[in-house]
Amino acid sequence: MTNAQDPPRRDAALLNEINARLSEAAETGAPLELVFAVRGRVEPVSGKHRGRWRLRTGRGHVVTFRPEFVIAFNATRQPHRATAPVVPAPG
Repeated sequence: MTNAQDPPRRDAALLNEINARLSEAAETGAPLELVFAVRGRVEPVSGKHRGRWRLRTGRGHVVTFRPEFVIAFNATRQPHRATAPVVPAPG
């Protein structure tokens, strides 16, 4: 993992490695399990994709997902201050 203080060269090397692994899996058709950590504001998706959720990051990027893909989340009270992890109940 990298952090905001890592030099850009290391970030580029990590991204190259990630892209190579994703490309390999795409070429071979191998299944992958990916884990994302994304912070943003969440809202339900309406229309034909009802049941999905939309998360908009502080930089304006958008991720949509089905709730069954969520394995844990942090509720936040302030934009930069997370509370203890909360795991949704199976259901």
